[in-house]
Amino acid sequence: MNKFEIFWQEFETIKDNLMDIDSLDDKQADELLLKLDGMLKKVSAGVDFILGDLTPEGRSLTLTANGDIEFFDDVEALMENAPAINLWRFEGFLPPKGKKCSINYEGYYLKSENMYCIPMESDEIKDKIGLIVGVKDKKEDDDFLSACYLLIEKMIGEYYAATLIDYFEIQQLPNNLKETDFIPLDTFPDFVSWKVEQIKNKR
Repeated sequence: MNKFEIFWQEFETIKDNLMDIDSLDDKQADELLLKLDGMLKKVSAGVDFILGDLTPEGRSLTLTANGDIEFFDDVEALMENAPAINLWRFEGFLPPKGKKCSINYEGYYLKSENMYCIPMESDEIKDKIGLIVGVKDKKEDDDFLSACYLLIEKMIGEYYAATLIDYFEIQQLPNNLKETDFIPLDTFPDFVSWKVEQIKNKR
């Protein structure tokens, strides 16, 4: 039995408590989540989880490498070994949320509908893209750059944000926007879908 199978075997011992975690007091809930985290870290130091809210369909457990490609294989192996468990839905990588997204990160609140972009393709590296994001009030600090990237990740999902985008830049929007190549950022997920299909068709 490999370590990924062992994780899921251990998960089954706490799945019912996780499903009912809302009925536990804060201390018990924290201890349970720490236990799950410890189980996961025995498999991979770079994989975290998000426990979904309880719904009539049950709960979800999302496994994420936080955009670090070094640990993507671990997420994929965990998902390949994931069992089918009643009322549980398992998901590998943070999923795409679509065109209309917003994010609040380190004091920066960004909305996709207020931003623009220039997607770029390369003749040399055909399975990668570049992206310039245009904003009205660019800030020169790492938190602002991270906020912009996390918004893109939220729009197209963790997997494609990390594996498809090879170049990422933030630019101040010019006054004469119509005379530039900038397009609304909420069109970017459609471009990604088109690019992914193009890559698949060339394999």
